[in-house]
Amino acid sequence: MGAFLLIGRLFMAAVFLTFGINKAIHTPQIQQYMAAHNVAGGLVYPVILVQIGCGVLVVLGYHTRFAALMLAGFCIVATALFHADFNVQGELAHFTKDFAIAGGFLFMIAYGPGPWSLDAYLAQAKPIALSEQSGAFSRR
Repeated sequence: MGAFLLIGRLFMAAVFLTFGINKAIHTPQIQQYMAAHNVAGGLVYPVILVQIGCGVLVVLGYHTRFAALMLAGFCIVATALFHADFNVQGELAHFTKDFAIAGGFLFMIAYGPGPWSLDAYLAQAKPIALSEQSGAFSRR
């Protein structure tokens, strides 16, 4: 299952890396688009940070649940702001796809990144210590 979870993380992160980089390259155009939807153009900078930063975290499987939560929230908020006018051709498709992606991130939050991730590696690398209270072995 590790390979499937890694591939799933890569597929999901690719969307955010692609569009985050596009926003960084075409910031003025994105700000105009945002302004046309009554959203402050200055918000493009935290959006770029979330899309690229959390996209990289998902690829690496590092702090995966946090990154997945951030990207799921982004999907829901951005969809509500920019893709809720179903009178415009294609908006329903964007709306439903973005909510499906958010659902995928909820699975990632629930089940984690899988064994092929930095989160799993770091969890295995934690030293096992004798618990002072119970006398049993436990992870720190």
